[in-house]
Amino acid sequence: MPKVLTPEEIICFRNRMCDHALASFAKHGVEGITLRGLAADLSCSRTTPYRYFKNKADIVAALRQREFGRMAQTLEIALEAESDIEKQLTALASAYLRFAIEQPNTYRVMYQVDQQDSEEYPELAAEILRSGEPIRSVVNRAVQEGRLHGDPLNISYVLWAGLHGLISLHLSSLLGDERDIEELARAMIRSLGRAVSTSPSEMPAARRAPQDS
Repeated sequence: MPKVLTPEEIICFRNRMCDHALASFAKHGVEGITLRGLAADLSCSRTTPYRYFKNKADIVAALRQREFGRMAQTLEIALEAESDIEKQLTALASAYLRFAIEQPNTYRVMYQVDQQDSEEYPELAAEILRSGEPIRSVVNRAVQEGRLHGDPLNISYVLWAGLHGLISLHLSSLLGDERDIEELARAMIRSLGRAVSTSPSEMPAARRAPQDS
């Protein structure tokens, strides 16, 4: 008769499986994650992983849920550490970039895997939503205070897309050594902020092209 596991033992073993799943993903992509392979990595019977996950999709969802949760926590800490709303977006961008750069395989498994059914994996969907909340909350507050104007959700998505684009270029080694990704991120945040800010820009206005008569 199988041993009755405590909740702590279940969480511990699931985390170990997620660690090995991430290592397999780093070497071979999603195709490299198999329950049989994880059993071999963990030196347990082939049936043991099925006590924790019913199939491959389950463990991929659990891994992504854990990593989105870790990113969310990183961003929440960065937001709490900076009280000046003018600097919060830059602080969040820096924290987001550091997380991705220091843990590229984690970032890839979060964003390069096909999105899984939110109804089947509501905990994963909740962590994805949580990971975007720090940026959304700052943008919402800035719009409410009149510092930015426009649809808060649209602004949040534009900022997120910009960060994701920079990270994708960096992880593909397309930025080159002469470009510092954090400097580019700060410039991007400033530029996008000016584009939607109600405050006068510090940059000189561009000459307007003459209108056709």
